Amino acid sequence: MKLFASIYIGSYETTMKVFEINKQKGIKTIDTIKIQSDIIRDVLSKGRILQETVDKLCHVLLDMKRAIDSYRVDSFSVVAGPNIRQASNALVVLEQIKIHTGFSVEVISNSEQRFLGYQAVTSTKDFDDIINESAVLVDIGGVSLQITLFSKGKIITTQHLSLGTVSVSENLKKLGTTAGSSIDQIYEMMYKELEVFKTMFLRDIEPKYMILLGVQVSTIAERVTNFSSKKIKTKEYLEFLDKLNKQYIKNFEIENDLYLDNENLIEPLVMLYKTLAETLKPEIVFAPGVSVCEGMALNHCYQKKWLTSSHNFENDIITAAWSIAKRYDSYQPHLKALFKLSGEIFDAMKKYHGLGKRQRILMQCIAILHDCGKYISLSEAAFCSYTIIMTSEILGLTHKERELIATTVEFNRNPVEAYENLSDKFTQEEYLTILKLLAILKVANALDRSHKQKIKNVSMRVKDKELVITIEANSSLALEKGLFKKNADFFEEIFSIKPVLRENVRV
Repeated sequence: MKLFASIYIGSYETTMKVFEINKQKGIKTIDTIKIQSDIIRDVLSKGRILQETVDKLCHVLLDMKRAIDSYRVDSFSVVAGPNIRQASNALVVLEQIKIHTGFSVEVISNSEQRFLGYQAVTSTKDFDDIINESAVLVDIGGVSLQITLFSKGKIITTQHLSLGTVSVSENLKKLGTTAGSSIDQIYEMMYKELEVFKTMFLRDIEPKYMILLGVQVSTIAERVTNFSSKKIKTKEYLEFLDKLNKQYIKNFEIENDLYLDNENLIEPLVMLYKTLAETLKPEIVFAPGVSVCEGMALNHCYQKKWLTSSHNFENDIITAAWSIAKRYDSYQPHLKALFKLSGEIFDAMKKYHGLGKRQRILMQCIAILHDCGKYISLSEAAFCSYTIIMTSEILGLTHKERELIATTVEFNRNPVEAYENLSDKFTQEEYLTILKLLAILKVANALDRSHKQKIKNVSMRVKDKELVITIEANSSLALEKGLFKKNADFFEEIFSIKPVLRENVRV
């Protein structure tokens, strides 16, 4: 048995959870501390985090540190959400936290935050069965929400909408909540945003389930409702939301002698839940009551081999990439050929490129997405491909990994930039990874330059500083051979191994 503590500094609350980890039983929460924070309000109103907010946060973190020490945990992690980066004094705040508490806080990207939440929900019972039908996973944050659409067990798309509890709350304040027309304006804006998503991405998919993820869901579901960790019909869900107002919350607090944090966010939260249910029209709503803290614990457990996930996160990445390629009408036969060839080259060069399993997944994404920009512009395909990849959320990839993929794809058509021009984005190791993946992509692409899949029975092996690629062809390879020489030279420059094409002639 192990003990792990997660501390998550979110937009409007700081949460600590202590987990008991058992290889047979999984993870179990044994303690939870939640304290309200004004970080996102400071950022939205002042552009910086006020000193009183920093002082309160440090005080809270010191209390949590004492709790961690008392539990004698085996490991812990302290993470801040991406919104803290919006503060002009973010670096100073992080330094003050380190000095006053001893915690070195890791600030994660939006992609990483959403993935941690996703990891948490995949560990819940029946998750894979739910997405094998059709489902939307809704992750509500302070300034935005993310919707991931599943159909037949595969990710169809992941999209961000600028609708969050704090941002809606601020809009309500500006418009004035006393006037019914003000609330109607907010509702109209919400419905419009969600209808656009529905029109563009749902089309003929009718989600059976809507999975609600987020710390607010956890609080309300656990303390105010009776449907935590249960699947309930949408009709019952909407009936509950209709009665969940400020007076209901106030009466609940009096009757149960407790105080609900972030009470002022209840109204915008209810508005978001209501519009989501009415627009997406799921049959069943599922609030598993998990959040980023559970994801932090599970992520640590998977890395340390304390636990093994039954969900295939790597498959999520690949299916998401295929969905993007399909959306931008990339030529599927060529992509499938390139997907296979690049994987075979990667495996044949395993002893020489020094890359691992994770980089192989990036290589597969590069092969799938390398031509997506052609949908927008043939002449500017490199730039358009880069933009598409950087603005498309691929659940499971970090922001840096997405940038690495996009840069490799861009260099496939444009000249490779010197490291000095990219040192603000990538480390030297990451830059070398880009060059290695690019070299593999170029050789694989040359083998299907005509996009007609002329070659078959491909075998590869490295011998005497040569990557010998033996093939059979069903028609002339004049075009492929012409590009192969140029791309082979770049490959040799990167790996000091020369690709050689050998054609077996059928008798």
